Amino acid sequence: MKLWTSPWVSCLVILILCFGSECGTVRRKGRSKRELVRMREAKATIPGACATRLPRGKRSLPGLERRVLRQRRRSSQAEDNSPGRGKAVYFTGRGDQLRLKPGVEIPRGNFTLEMWIKPEGGQRSPTVIAGLYDKCFYASSDRGWLLGIQAVSEQGNRDPRFFFSLKTDRAHKVTSIHSNARYVPNQWAHLAVTYDGIYMKLFVNGAQVGVSREQSGDVFSHLTKKCKVLMIGGNALNHNYRGAVDRVGLWRQARAQRHIIRDMRGHEDPQDIPQLVIRETFEHPVRKWLTVKDGNFPMPEQQQAGGGGRPSFAHGGGGGEGFLDTTLEPPACGQTVCDNVEVIRNYNALWTFRRPKTVRYRVVNVWDDGRRRPTVSDHQISLQHQRLNEAFGPYNITWELSVHNVTNSSLRHRLILANCDISKVGDDACDPECNHPLTGFDAGDCMSGHRSRCPEYKQGNGVCDPECNWENFFYDLGDCCNPNATDVTKTCFNRSSPHKAYLDVKELKETLNLDGSTHLNVFFANSSDEDLAGVATWPWDKEALTHLGGIVLNPSFYGTFGHTDTMVHEIGHSLGLYHVFRGISEIESCNDACLETEPSMETGDLCADTNPTPKFKGCHDPEPGNETCGCRHFAHTPFNNYMSYADDACTDSFTLNQVARMHCYLDLIYQTWQPASKPPPVPMAPQVVEQHHNAITLEWFPPISGHFYDREVGSVCDKCTEGRVLLQYASNSSSPRPCAPSGHWSPREAEGPPDVEQVCEPSVRTWSPNSGIEQGAVGLSECPLQGCMLQLGFARALVPDSLTVWVTFFSPEETLALPAIHNILLLTVGGNNLSLGPSNVFCDAPLTIRLDSVEEEVYGVQFFTMEQHLEIDATLLASRPDCPLCRHCRPLRYRLLRRPPFTHAPHGLILTDSARRYTDRDVLPHVLYTYQVQTLSRQSESEPSPPLVHELGAPYCGDGRIQRLLGFTCVAFYSSREECDDMNSMNGDGCSSQCKKEAFFNCIVQDVLRGYGDDRESHDRT
Repeated sequence: MKLWTSPWVSCLVILILCFGSECGTVRRKGRSKRELVRMREAKATIPGACATRLPRGKRSLPGLERRVLRQRRRSSQAEDNSPGRGKAVYFTGRGDQLRLKPGVEIPRGNFTLEMWIKPEGGQRSPTVIAGLYDKCFYASSDRGWLLGIQAVSEQGNRDPRFFFSLKTDRAHKVTSIHSNARYVPNQWAHLAVTYDGIYMKLFVNGAQVGVSREQSGDVFSHLTKKCKVLMIGGNALNHNYRGAVDRVGLWRQARAQRHIIRDMRGHEDPQDIPQLVIRETFEHPVRKWLTVKDGNFPMPEQQQAGGGGRPSFAHGGGGGEGFLDTTLEPPACGQTVCDNVEVIRNYNALWTFRRPKTVRYRVVNVWDDGRRRPTVSDHQISLQHQRLNEAFGPYNITWELSVHNVTNSSLRHRLILANCDISKVGDDACDPECNHPLTGFDAGDCMSGHRSRCPEYKQGNGVCDPECNWENFFYDLGDCCNPNATDVTKTCFNRSSPHKAYLDVKELKETLNLDGSTHLNVFFANSSDEDLAGVATWPWDKEALTHLGGIVLNPSFYGTFGHTDTMVHEIGHSLGLYHVFRGISEIESCNDACLETEPSMETGDLCADTNPTPKFKGCHDPEPGNETCGCRHFAHTPFNNYMSYADDACTDSFTLNQVARMHCYLDLIYQTWQPASKPPPVPMAPQVVEQHHNAITLEWFPPISGHFYDREVGSVCDKCTEGRVLLQYASNSSSPRPCAPSGHWSPREAEGPPDVEQVCEPSVRTWSPNSGIEQGAVGLSECPLQGCMLQLGFARALVPDSLTVWVTFFSPEETLALPAIHNILLLTVGGNNLSLGPSNVFCDAPLTIRLDSVEEEVYGVQFFTMEQHLEIDATLLASRPDCPLCRHCRPLRYRLLRRPPFTHAPHGLILTDSARRYTDRDVLPHVLYTYQVQTLSRQSESEPSPPLVHELGAPYCGDGRIQRLLGFTCVAFYSSREECDDMNSMNGDGCSSQCKKEAFFNCIVQDVLRGYGDDRESHDRT
């Protein structure tokens, strides 16, 4: 239990209040914590928790897996065999821009520019990747054209997209077109822009995503051609690009989309050569390019193990190598891979994924020092355990009980508040969740008009006088929190006193400090709200496997007849289930991505077998009424579902979709809760990526957990990814800035993986310079001259490859003159700390910084900012490939199963290569083959993946031909009919990785590659 002697005593107090993170002292009035808490967290209870009555927010980072960075793997074969591949170069954004040498005639009319790029996260807006400038007319610096990255939001700090702008010499204004979605940091993308004198077009990965005809005529006249300069990597105004560039092509014609796609795939047409002005592969850049004044040539891009090279594309002819995009995105309303529709369909369809699982849970029972007055009785524990297994047993989930008895009268005699943030007690506003007799009715804030007067002679007289026990009388000048003068368990309402009569749940968990990685911990707490029966930690919260995770129950609703399903409901939340009424009663607006109009695996509770329903406690369909988005009639609602609000007499079941989600999260997050768990399965069927007349090449996804090595609790191996790259989130933190009593915005909030609910809006789950400045506090709130500082440390020092920082909120008005981050300082073991300088950021995309030039071991990082409202959510330090700390880790192996079996391996092929790729040459025509993959660890093997059924020569998704009915390549339990096929497995280009048409694109059948049949696809965004 945390104890402190005075709320005013310097560092020790602040350290404890910040739960182990180092903070400075409160000095002056600044931002009101209450303002932001109420703004973003009015719906929540405590960080990392879900109350049964209260909704939670949206996904934190769209398109980003919560625990591991999005990484598109590609095969090393594809890297080596990419046709015409040169040496990509990396632009640091600091004096390494390139200027085309005089003598190369730049097209003044029609033109096409193509290039491969891999941009870093966090760029100045706008950032110029390439541009044509007029060096003669400084008064009109916008003449020419630009290709770059620009934030398109009104705030200017979010939604960064590729853009193409153009202004001819005769035009009066610039025309800009943008891509249809924000760019993905550290992923290769193929960009192309064309202009034919009428239309300007922008293509991303072969898909036309922008078009305009606002400009016309030549870009410039022959009289001004000597004034034109082509630059790559930035401009003279310091709008410089950070990232890699490869294979730049410039033509003196506006190329058709099919030619762009063909060139993107490495197929050069000799007929295009006469129109080609530049084909720069950066083998010898000095031949055609000049550096800026006092600048340097960009450095060659180092190819990383496990991916990062420029993609190539598979096709049916066998001339290129395939690759598989293994990113499994959740829907806009989802959180993790277990919300991905295809993954849950597989868990629905494969009973082997739902084989029996035993899960450990631990009941934390607090007694007084005499081993009397337990929080819950043995009878309650026994009854609840029986009901738990009755509820989950039919769905192959069995719970294994252990009881952790704590003997501590101080804890037992205190009120544990389930949903009250103690920093709100006595804050001059009545907070209903803190309104309880043992908090002094919110320290008197909820007693407005009923407070008695306190005579001055009674104040501090050595006796606790109830009429003086209010915050404005300093709780009788301390008498009511003096254990020598009164029973403090009934009279101490001062939230800063170590003897206060109450604790919040976070304080209880901190005091007990029970490991959450081996058991689901069950705590007990009361609530001033009788309707609040429990609180649970979501599986995607960073507290889920820590001492701050688990579920919290009201002891009155535990193991008592008529209330045993409360724990069933809360465990449902811990296993990833939402309320069945989420899509109706827990949405923020009628434009909310989670609004559910019909049963769906992409909206509402993400279950297609629970009809939409409002929040309702009855055991029947609700009566029609005015709901959030209009009057509706709800029929066949899931009122008997455990995730509804009906009582025990009504609730009796989970649905198949809910069961699939629970089993998925047990594989994804909670394997260490299971005493005999198997390795995580591969959640998707293998896929054909290439086919010859006598061979089939397959690739497959990694295990659902994203881990690549055998792991043990506390081992570094669960942080090692492909290529033996060690990924570390910050594990300790400090700041000279003050901390709020609640811990909100404290340095500790920047530890661990990102967990902000809604990016680009204030969140208490971040560090912010004004974290602990209470409204009315006295002192300077502005940052000092060197900037407000946050220091983060990592558990293991390493030679770094990159740094990733999630800055999820800042005020654009405060960062007009300076970047949001004033400086970043790397802390090295040798003491030679390295300054990285300022960094521009976007609030909805992580900042990424390459560190491959750093040769020293780094153990921490310091951030400096002048922006008082900047919020940092998380920081990730990645090692170089083949990190020594990962070398002892044993890679997970794979067994490729086939029916009929391989002639040389009847029980399946065990593959030690981590490439997750195999070419099967043991195949015959007219034979139907079924392939599955298993994950192998030292102890056991996973369940087989979903099956791929394929016949040699049969069509497949990615062969470039639209198959109206895939009788062979479909997985037997759901349809895989192709709607499009653009010969790649990328999403966001009009045709998804599953060969389904994507919204807002118009698919046009074209012959993309000569010599191939019809039914090729190109895509325009409409």
